[in-house]
Amino acid sequence: MTQLRRSLGLLDAIMVNVGVMVGSAVFLTASDVARALPHPLLQLGTWVLAAIFSLAGALTIAELGAAYPQAGGLCVYLREAFGPFWGFFYGWALLVVIQTASIAAVAVAFASYCGHFLALPPGGKELLAVASIVVLTAVNVRGVREGIWTQNVVTFAKLAVICGLVVLAFAGSAGSPANFAGPSSPFVLAGVGSALIGPLFAFDGWITTSYIGGEIQRPERNLPMAAMASIAIVAVLYLALNGAYLFVLGSDRVAGSELVAADTARALLGPRGADLAAAMVLVATLGGINGNILGGARVLYAMAEGGVFPRAAGRVHPRFGTPAVALIVQGVISAAFVFTGRFEQLLTSVLFASWLFYALGGLAVFVLRRRAGIERPYRVWGYPWVPAAFVVFAALLLFSTVLADPRDSALGAGLLITGVPAYWILGRE
Repeated sequence: MTQLRRSLGLLDAIMVNVGVMVGSAVFLTASDVARALPHPLLQLGTWVLAAIFSLAGALTIAELGAAYPQAGGLCVYLREAFGPFWGFFYGWALLVVIQTASIAAVAVAFASYCGHFLALPPGGKELLAVASIVVLTAVNVRGVREGIWTQNVVTFAKLAVICGLVVLAFAGSAGSPANFAGPSSPFVLAGVGSALIGPLFAFDGWITTSYIGGEIQRPERNLPMAAMASIAIVAVLYLALNGAYLFVLGSDRVAGSELVAADTARALLGPRGADLAAAMVLVATLGGINGNILGGARVLYAMAEGGVFPRAAGRVHPRFGTPAVALIVQGVISAAFVFTGRFEQLLTSVLFASWLFYALGGLAVFVLRRRAGIERPYRVWGYPWVPAAFVVFAALLLFSTVLADPRDSALGAGLLITGVPAYWILGRE
């Protein structure tokens, strides 16, 4: 039987994570942070704090990835720690909404920004979004190297465009260091929690490399290194970009801006700035679509290998060496979400589930540490404090998300509960 091949190096693993993390969120969330925390330096500190929490999570999960270097990520780790249902439950959550709705949402964002350069007819946005899903799914079916090559090219282009905006901001005359001076109003601690939500979601994606653990060379070394390097790169990028926003616009204008990246580019380049901002989002979303397609299908593949999903999804194409059926199933559901027009509400309603599974992943480290006979080529630094802090933080964020939006959280819980009958049916395949 054809197996997935270990053909991806450290750079490939880093670029997958970076490409998924640097999506549209960093271009949209700066205003939310500025409204919650009026001091510019505190706003930048929020991004640092989000990076630290994300790094704690990435290093915690990397211990599991090094111990179980297989495709599927948390699907495999939760199965090994808590039993087959929990591995299935995570994969089901990704299939019914988290991963597929994310792909749809980013694809629609990509098509929307294409509308800046092209005149789209009625319905053209949806068709273009589906076309991007179809094309990138086909690329990833054709071969893992083709998918990774696409990811690397798009991610490097994305980094180049963002770095260009940062250099223009600090080298030009539109900004001022005085914009980093804070207001005289007192600091409100309660603002930190709400300010952290956007940055944490902007860093979300650090787990993607674990999905392709079965195709990474020397996973015991490369998975932890990819986690550290990708978050370090993205943290520097986010700090520089948000620093550029503040340097050019100042905190008040950032807080009042709905499209802060576009307003910053417009202040630097005039009307041409809108073209630069649209180009940034285009390349960012293209990388996000491709990275999510590449990683998510490996979870379906792992579910099938574990016997809790139709066996066809666990087959590797004999010529291309990719989980072709899993990729196609994921692509069909993602495309369907585009046409429903409901993916954004569904994504919001179940997004809290990501943090439920992240917390369970942290607990899995403690459970599996108590088992003998497991080879651990990498052990998370600072055990037990680092994984414990991550679990507590993930639980608090989950709890606060439910309190902040109980209706959508209840809808998300309802979607997840469908995993119970689905497991009863599919687990007997």
